[in-house]
Amino acid sequence: MASQSEEKDLIGSILNDDDEISLISTVSQKRKQLSLKSKEYNPEQDINQDSILTSNSSRISTGSASQLKQQIFFHTQTSIEIHSQLSNALIQASEQKFFSSQDKCQSIDPRGKLQLKQKAKKDLTVQPMESQHKQYQLSSVQILDGKLLLSQKDLQQICGNQLVNRKLQNVLDNNDRNQKQIIFCQIEKDCLKTAKDMFGNYTVQKIFDVADYEQKYKLYSLLICHLLELSKNQFACRVVSKTIQFIKDSQELIESLIKTLYPHINQLLNDVNGNFVLLSCFEILEKSKLLFIIPQIEQSIIPLSKSTYGCRLIQKVLELYPLEITQRILDLLISFSYQLCFQEFGNYIIQSLLRSGPQKEKSQICQTIKENFEQLSCNKFGSNTVEKYLDLLGPSQIIKNLCKISNDHFVFYNLSIHPFGNYVMKKVLISDDPSVDYLKSLFKQNPDLIFQIKNSEFGQRVGQILDTL
Repeated sequence: MASQSEEKDLIGSILNDDDEISLISTVSQKRKQLSLKSKEYNPEQDINQDSILTSNSSRISTGSASQLKQQIFFHTQTSIEIHSQLSNALIQASEQKFFSSQDKCQSIDPRGKLQLKQKAKKDLTVQPMESQHKQYQLSSVQILDGKLLLSQKDLQQICGNQLVNRKLQNVLDNNDRNQKQIIFCQIEKDCLKTAKDMFGNYTVQKIFDVADYEQKYKLYSLLICHLLELSKNQFACRVVSKTIQFIKDSQELIESLIKTLYPHINQLLNDVNGNFVLLSCFEILEKSKLLFIIPQIEQSIIPLSKSTYGCRLIQKVLELYPLEITQRILDLLISFSYQLCFQEFGNYIIQSLLRSGPQKEKSQICQTIKENFEQLSCNKFGSNTVEKYLDLLGPSQIIKNLCKISNDHFVFYNLSIHPFGNYVMKKVLISDDPSVDYLKSLFKQNPDLIFQIKNSEFGQRVGQILDTL
């Protein structure tokens, strides 16, 4: 018989005698309580046996140390079997609980079925808290009963968010008084920033279109204090235009606006966005209220004629007021009409004068065009003034210019192969004016020129018209 110390060395000092007895007793007790159909094993019956059967049915003789080692092996195996059978029993019980409720599920809504199924699964595994309590989150854009719903997030994202502003404008169009009030209150909190925002300014404009008078007046009162700042901003200047539209029927508010504008007229005249605001004033308000601006327009005529809205402002003033008021402006324009013909925006002023200007100024411009016909025709913006001249007066006065020699070629040839001049030539050739017949005969006398024109990059367009002659 091996000593107790030898036995402990043999099994790796895992268990002592007391541990053995405690483990055997505990396992046996649990097995009996669960009534599982596992292999019955009583270590007391086998403790005195001298041998055991192996898997190949051979008999191995052992001493007490071998018996103790074998006992530990069977104890461990039995514990694993018990744990496995316990898990299977729990799973079967949960499945029976779930499937026995199938008949009841017929009368339960889909949400109830989902809850019942999840309850059965909870018996098998414990789900993470995030999965158990996952909530459905509404998207920022939803439609219920045909109305767009607003969220607090929408109201906080007015500035810089195009989609939110489109949504808010749609809500404002729905004429829901409560929702209009919600949006108005949010805009009111920071109307200056919203009016200057790339997307928010459209929502502010929409309020001036659809809100009630009280809301419009309140918003106007908040914005008018920052008139210069808003007028010089590329987005807010359109909001200012809406405020002008709002006050057009109130003499009191018009007087207040003019009083606010007066100290800043010069700054607005020298700013492209300020020009837009002044243009809105002339388009919306009574012209008699704005006479005080005209002397300052005269002083800023050159920079105004070179800007997008400045040239339109000049044209609007010439259109609204009689000659005795605008003569000074006309004289200034005629003095540098040649330069205006070559300018991106100035050429529109010249075209406007050709179309509806006083006869004296119109004749002076025509003379300038005839004297500089080829140079203007070969310029991107100058060619526009020449075409307008041809539309209004015909080609009879410039046929001689086309038949002159310039740079060893006829002028009509130079224009035909030019990227801008070819438009002028097409305008001449399609005219029904009898004077064009002389030019057509000149083409026929020089077929080599026609061939060269057709084979040039820009002359092909003129060549197509020549083929129809």
